[in-house]
Amino acid sequence: MSYALVHYPNINTEHINQIRQKYDPQVDLIEPHITLVFPLIKSINENNLILHTDKILSKWKTFPISLKGLQKSWDEHLFLMVEEGKLDMIKLHNELYTGILAEYRDNLPFVPHLTLGVFTKNRDQCLQVLEETQHLDLNYRCVVDKLHLINIAGEQRSIIWSKEFALRN
Repeated sequence: MSYALVHYPNINTEHINQIRQKYDPQVDLIEPHITLVFPLIKSINENNLILHTDKILSKWKTFPISLKGLQKSWDEHLFLMVEEGKLDMIKLHNELYTGILAEYRDNLPFVPHLTLGVFTKNRDQCLQVLEETQHLDLNYRCVVDKLHLINIAGEQRSIIWSKEFALRN
């Protein structure tokens, strides 16, 4: 069992899902999303996690983001990048990884994104898909107005429950 905190952008995901159907093994697990707290696999007290998340998010107002531009990550994932709102996403991510989540923070820089595909088994394919998807003009605008704490069962096979946190207007 693990927990993650995600934002589901309120956008038309038709083109995103066409790509994810082919290249993202988690397409059936979760809708297109931006992860702010990555899966915490170690045991953590659920109530304390909810309280911590609520405390941090209660200070945040809604903010706009744009998703535009594709990038291959260092670990062979294809990302749709957060452009506008990137600094807000990084700041929020950093605030969430304080207190009870501080021990779970890694040293990698946080890159706000929506994952389109995973290519760890076929690295050359990532560049090919990057070229193929350029013509789709994936360019979206939305508002980060709520986040979802999700509880994922087993080896990331199903989401057991989700708790919604609304940001202030």
